[in-house]
Amino acid sequence: MRVSIIIPVYYSHNTIGLCLDSFLAQSFSDSMEILCIGDKIEDPTHALVEEYARKHPGIIQLYLQDGRGQGGARNLGLSLATGEYVMFADADDYVEQNILKVCVDAMRDHDADFVCVGFDRVSVSGKRYSREQVLSETTLITVTPENVSRLAFVFPAPWGKLFKRELITACRFPENPASAYEDLIFFLAICPRIHRYVLLPDVLYHYIVHEESSITNASPEKTTIFRQDLITLRRSYEADGLPARYLKLLDIAAFIHVGIADVHRMAENPSVPLRFFCEEVKDFLCANFPGWRRIPLRPYGCFTTRCVAVWAAKHMYSLNLFWIFIRLYNRMIKTLHIDIKW
Repeated sequence: MRVSIIIPVYYSHNTIGLCLDSFLAQSFSDSMEILCIGDKIEDPTHALVEEYARKHPGIIQLYLQDGRGQGGARNLGLSLATGEYVMFADADDYVEQNILKVCVDAMRDHDADFVCVGFDRVSVSGKRYSREQVLSETTLITVTPENVSRLAFVFPAPWGKLFKRELITACRFPENPASAYEDLIFFLAICPRIHRYVLLPDVLYHYIVHEESSITNASPEKTTIFRQDLITLRRSYEADGLPARYLKLLDIAAFIHVGIADVHRMAENPSVPLRFFCEEVKDFLCANFPGWRRIPLRPYGCFTTRCVAVWAAKHMYSLNLFWIFIRLYNRMIKTLHIDIKW
């Protein structure tokens, strides 16, 4: 058994030490490889990683390639990984010292395709904004025709999860000129391969929130790329002859991430007329993911706060009121100093 940990590094010299140290503190660090993937540029991060590699030969490795973005870095890591399991991490985040043992044990105990841990969002100064993907107990989900839509409500970032390498080895992240939510596209691409997964109750991954977050970096260019990637993925689903339940899954995911999350980000861009942007979002969803109008209150048979929020947002779109709600929502999270990841 070997766990491959893939970490894109790009001007991460102020944070990579904490990230690497948190993995080196794992109870079976001799059974893992850490693949750090950077760009062929002058970057002080490289020297730091090389120093770690000298101290931990055979565990930490640095690979450089011509700039292919974060998606390209993860793709190279996947092609180099030799472990039975794969975990992704961002270079400015860190993990609890038992994350690998807990995840590997859960994978083996339940014969799962992936394991997902709880995470929190923490400021650089250490202030916790939120705890997310947190349940009261370990939850095993076997995918059935009735509950496949539940995958649309799993937080899609690759970090905070342990995957069977055989599940993801044939999939790749989109390599976009601008980072455009390639995490979601990758996760949705593997959904038809997933048969069983585990949600763990404990917060084992710590996501660092920076002032220059993805919300402030939102742009129409990223939105355009993201939407095209979603359309391409839907065509792939259809070409593969997947059952209608997977198209329903895409409709829900598209509504959550185009209709809610991307609007949440774009609302912070002063150059974007939000009311008209929401109208355009509605037109896009109707043309390409029309099932969004039929999202039920319990899309996979369970009643959860997140399901209720999505259902309510659907009705606000139908009444052309969502742009008002998102203005108030963003003002609230700023006033209360919370930060919820959609």
